[in-house]
Amino acid sequence: MRLMNGYDFEPICVHKTLPIINAVKLMNKQAMQVLLVVNKKRKLEGIVTDGDIRRAIINNISFSESVAKIMNTKPITMEAPPDKEKAIKMMKKYDIRHIPVLDREGKITGLLMWKDFFSNGDITVEKKPNIVVIMAGGKGSRLDVFTKILPKPLIPIGEKPIIEHVIDHFVKYGFQRFLLSLNYKAEMIKIYFSDGQKKGYLVDFVQENDFLGTAGALSLMREKLTETFLVSNCDILIDANMEQLLHYHLKHRNDATILGIVRNVEIPYGVLHTRQATLDRIVEKPEFHFVINSGVYVLEPQIVNLIEDNQPVDMPSLLMRAKERNFKVQIFPMTCTWFDIGQWSEYQRAIQHISTLVGTAL
Repeated sequence: MRLMNGYDFEPICVHKTLPIINAVKLMNKQAMQVLLVVNKKRKLEGIVTDGDIRRAIINNISFSESVAKIMNTKPITMEAPPDKEKAIKMMKKYDIRHIPVLDREGKITGLLMWKDFFSNGDITVEKKPNIVVIMAGGKGSRLDVFTKILPKPLIPIGEKPIIEHVIDHFVKYGFQRFLLSLNYKAEMIKIYFSDGQKKGYLVDFVQENDFLGTAGALSLMREKLTETFLVSNCDILIDANMEQLLHYHLKHRNDATILGIVRNVEIPYGVLHTRQATLDRIVEKPEFHFVINSGVYVLEPQIVNLIEDNQPVDMPSLLMRAKERNFKVQIFPMTCTWFDIGQWSEYQRAIQHISTLVGTAL
């Protein structure tokens, strides 16, 4: 079986008995944000999207449950051969990102994906006025093999530096105004982006005199951050829908929204459960799921007022400060590809990931 863009989608076909925790692992591995639930005859019984996973988290549904508990049993589908124009209209009308293509017997023959139309230029994205703040002032000491020479934002991933990958991803979703917080080797970054307008977006800079953490530099931007804005670390690669993130923030009238990434962690040992010193049970290689902080946020200007001028503060501390003062802080969990380039092992994985994307002409 083949995807519309030529990829084999057999790996995302699952049975309804699959545990949700395994569905999350598969989504993270395949990076398609959808699973097709089929029976033994390959007939479609439903689909599971990252939105279904998100609702499961919000509703505290156990990840040991099967996907049958959360799947959409009546997804929008099309009969083969698919009509591209009709598919685009249906995606826009019903706000969906995937349309399974079925034969007359209800068996899967293809899958239409929003991101394919998007990449091919069939769908245009609305330009957004929101500023994206990129925290790019750190020393990057964990990558000091590189950062003794280059600032961390300019470390290459494939043919582009990390920060350009970050900006390009936001540009893909219509963002075109970027404000970079700089400190370490700032002039090198300014020189690199001296032709930002030629790239189709605007780049401005704020200079830290001291290292202000992952949020403190926002205090230097008060006059510019007068509307809803986004914040991103400069050292992450992420395949998240930033338009959906912003829409969720605005719809729920949040003061702050954290983009969370759903991850599974396997303990490679037998874990001992005890009652005082008495052995209760041994669990071999248990797995746990967490929603981790991606380093991407949507904030309202009033959050900036919680920061004292030129005082160091990290984003987690700022968000907890906002929560303690009854600001509305929510999490938007997603299943998607995410790399923290600040980690050497993740940097190497990111290089492999980018080379794979180039090799598949995405």
